[in-house]
Amino acid sequence: MIRSLLHIGMTVPDLEVGRVFYELFGLRAGISGNDLMFRCPDRAQDQIHLIEGAKKRLSYTALGTDEAGMTGLKRNLDRAGVRIVDAPFDVSFGGIWFCDPHGDWINVQVEEPKPSLVAIPPEVNVPGRYRRIGTRACGLESLQKKVVPRRLGHLIKFTPDVDRSVDFYTNVLGMKVSDRAHDILAFLRGAAGGDHHIVAFAKSTHTGLHHLSFEVSDIDEIEIGAQTLIRAGYKDVFGLGRHVGGSNYFHYIRDPWNSLVEYFWDIDVIPEDDSGWVPLNVSPEELTAVWASTPPPPDFGQNFELPD
Repeated sequence: MIRSLLHIGMTVPDLEVGRVFYELFGLRAGISGNDLMFRCPDRAQDQIHLIEGAKKRLSYTALGTDEAGMTGLKRNLDRAGVRIVDAPFDVSFGGIWFCDPHGDWINVQVEEPKPSLVAIPPEVNVPGRYRRIGTRACGLESLQKKVVPRRLGHLIKFTPDVDRSVDFYTNVLGMKVSDRAHDILAFLRGAAGGDHHIVAFAKSTHTGLHHLSFEVSDIDEIEIGAQTLIRAGYKDVFGLGRHVGGSNYFHYIRDPWNSLVEYFWDIDVIPEDDSGWVPLNVSPEELTAVWASTPPPPDFGQNFELPD
């Protein structure tokens, strides 16, 4: 049923603070009703809606499906006793609205992710497979290179009960578990396959946002983006490194409200038929990193959102 991540809505106390941060991150700001919205350059799809409010919180997650998926989803929601309600936010898009078991809002639309029109990056030469012949990967123009996020790839949400969240998102929304760390962490992909995860859950005392993650074109852009934010005074947290869960290279920075943003590149892709993919179920430490320039800080898994 659920096939993709479309965008997220987040309430923050100061939209201008958000605009400054996300534009430096590499996104482009615009207006959507009363909200401030952000898109990736050359991609015609909202990725973040910032809603002005008293305190910062993850307000909703917008997910995509197809017509058949919407029919099946409505049937599953009815069987599970989950009410579909009018939009709880003043938004300009359609779809259906409901809450997950922990009261987090979900919007589902019949919508496919829009393609990125950013140029395809140069081929990567690896031992035994040299595809970039006679062409520089980095020329003098690379000295002026800037980060250009291509898409919102995934988010990790905090939950007080990982097992209950996984049960709802798989049995009701049709998503699939790619890897997990017992009852502490779980990575879920869409029903039609694709990225290793589009939504993941981390255990906490209450719900909230752990991080948003944006795909970039190469490992250079991960560090160009991260170092740009660090030089501007934003807090360096974890990276450069490479995950086990998803295999992607990463670097995390704190946003102005103490959640995290991640640049990523080279994530695992799982086909719709799974093709023998066997989910891991190991410790969080084993899933976190093959290597990293520094270990994760003690507050890496801390939920800074205030509960209601």
